[in-house]
Amino acid sequence: MDIRASVLFVLYNNFDEAESTLASLEEQRDCSDVELIISDDCSKEYDTSVLYELKDRMGRNFADVRINVNEENMGSVAHFNRLFKMARGEYIIFCSPGDRFPTASTISGIISDFKNSGELILTGRRCDDYGDHKKIRPGIFTRMGLKFCPGILLNYMVQKRNLISSCCTAYSKGLFEKYGYLDEDYRLLDDFPFIVSLLQRGCRIAFTKEIFLLHEMGGGVSTGDHIHPIILKDLELMQDKLLKDPTGLSKATIKHLKEAVSQR
Repeated sequence: MDIRASVLFVLYNNFDEAESTLASLEEQRDCSDVELIISDDCSKEYDTSVLYELKDRMGRNFADVRINVNEENMGSVAHFNRLFKMARGEYIIFCSPGDRFPTASTISGIISDFKNSGELILTGRRCDDYGDHKKIRPGIFTRMGLKFCPGILLNYMVQKRNLISSCCTAYSKGLFEKYGYLDEDYRLLDDFPFIVSLLQRGCRIAFTKEIFLLHEMGGGVSTGDHIHPIILKDLELMQDKLLKDPTGLSKATIKHLKEAVSQR
């Protein structure tokens, strides 16, 4: 059977948050040609053999279910690259414990929007759930920037913050064939450097108003005012690399990067 798409369910020491995501995956319709890859990055806080018990349960809804458990902790970037190479589907969609697909047709909708876009990468929106309130991101600025002025969006993100996260972005196998995989000089920062690099090289990123995920806040490596120290190192590395290759960056952005480096 041809595999149309691959859904990557990525875990690290957070299996206790997985049930709502698994239930959401079970509810998805039209997944008879979609594979599910459940992958753990060498968790130590639970017995990863429990993942193999999910094959029969999830196999009732997906064409195939594969389990991957890394023998050593690779970090997000290398882990994602491994999964991109494992994936057999043309379209690749992410989810993590605590994430939920908002409707039973979300996965099929993402695949349809991706196919109709004609592009190699598709990003959409997520609904961040803070418990006492919810916020849909990103806003109209990202959609308009990607469509009409990707150069302005590139410079804004380098100066301010990433607006396109991996949890609400789908990739095609063709993207990696044309632009290569994630830069494994980084360890945890999987989305920001890669998206910036794609924009620098003129890659068109399609946008859909589809909400990819209901995304529970509070469990990641960078939440609120807390930023993981390895993320900080990755951000500094990104600044250094951009100064070496400032393609597409404005004079103001280059000045901003030089000031940031000098203030370390």
